[in-house]
Amino acid sequence: MVAVLNSGYVQLLESMGGDAAVIRNARRCWRSESSGEDADRKLIRHLLRQGHKSPFEAAVFTYDVKTPLFVARQWFRHRMASYNEESLRYCTALREYYIPDSLHEEQRQLWVDQQEKAFDAYETLVESGMRKEQARSVLPLGTYTRFFWTVNGSSLMNFLMLRLDRHAQWEIQQFAQAIFALARKEAPVIMDEFDAIVVRPHESS
Repeated sequence: MVAVLNSGYVQLLESMGGDAAVIRNARRCWRSESSGEDADRKLIRHLLRQGHKSPFEAAVFTYDVKTPLFVARQWFRHRMASYNEESLRYCTALREYYIPDSLHEEQRQLWVDQQEKAFDAYETLVESGMRKEQARSVLPLGTYTRFFWTVNGSSLMNFLMLRLDRHAQWEIQQFAQAIFALARKEAPVIMDEFDAIVVRPHESS
């Protein structure tokens, strides 16, 4: 598990396929067999340079994510994936919210006071009998949510290319970095070549 922001995290729960599955699927195109690690790495490099993404769909990753609502809403724009989010229709919201590290003392006090007032209102409404699905409307966008994210290698690389970019919002960049580090442990050849061919040149452009 990798801690992100003040109360968030990313954890890789499962992975399937990895480098071997992508190499296997790619070699079906040419009816070829592996001749060693160097040849397999060159194949991955060729696929990335040519934008031939379908073999990467053989690698699949499932992450457990805890993130502020505003980050989750950006994340869910990446539609080629499966999401299962904790529902505030049925679950009572926990008093957990994002606090930026960059706030000076007066800003931090104002920030915390505003979040606390919103949670006070939410809890009062729920206790008075209002349905949770309605009462949640008063909660701030910094409230933490949790979801499972299942994504194939091709869609994962698209997410990383966009969310590691220096123009992406800083908070989602932090989550993308954690996602990338965890994926790299499961598919090191793919992610190393992706870093060299896509991520680093994109950062400098």
